[in-house]
Amino acid sequence: MVRPSSLLQPPYRVLLMNLGYATGLDGSLWGYLTQWYRYLYTPRWIIRSVRRSLYGLLNREHPDLCCFVEIHHKHGFVPHPHAYRSHINNKYGRFSLLRHLPFFRDNCNGFFSHQALHFHKRYFQNGTKKLVYDIDLGNGLSLLLVHFSLRRDTRRRQCMELRSMLNGRNNAIVCGDFNIFRGTRELRALAESCGLRIVDARHPTFPAAHPRKALDLFLCPKALSSVSAHVMEEVKVSDHLPVMLEVGV
Repeated sequence: MVRPSSLLQPPYRVLLMNLGYATGLDGSLWGYLTQWYRYLYTPRWIIRSVRRSLYGLLNREHPDLCCFVEIHHKHGFVPHPHAYRSHINNKYGRFSLLRHLPFFRDNCNGFFSHQALHFHKRYFQNGTKKLVYDIDLGNGLSLLLVHFSLRRDTRRRQCMELRSMLNGRNNAIVCGDFNIFRGTRELRALAESCGLRIVDARHPTFPAAHPRKALDLFLCPKALSSVSAHVMEEVKVSDHLPVMLEVGV
């Protein structure tokens, strides 16, 4: 891959989204109760509908980088193959048994980019969802994509691991589905120790039908100027709302 020499021409736009495995569920209790079977089998027409909505979002917003969690490799979500570079990988540990089981082996995280980007796959020691994408955006800036555990004690340990990954790095953005159901105080120690700030956590992203929790967030270096994020409340593609970050350098 060719390292981008002038990638970050402001504004650089990053889309973050939990795609919910393209089940089309909006996070409502009624939907979970009556359409839970979609996690086992999702009809093709629903997958096509989600794909059309996602492609419409990308065509309208033109993000430079798209970061996704809960994406199915078998559904073929590699949008605009002539315009995007992509990488999708199983979200569990490198030696996890879940990688080989039928219900779990296609559960992935991934990213799409207009440019060819250098990246590394890192893995948490704690939790079931272990994959961490470490992406070089160029100009000394990087981005880590994470998907935290549903268990609070495991999230606490993952925060400690993430702090070690960020040690000595002053220009790293962290984004993902943090599953912080008790609020952003779970991330404050991490943010303060790594010189990060939580960008616009006032607008909830989950559940999409009636948002109450800010689970999908960006943590950006305090020294990074011209940073803003907004939740796209009109986009009901999954049970999480997407978030768009704009960075000026």
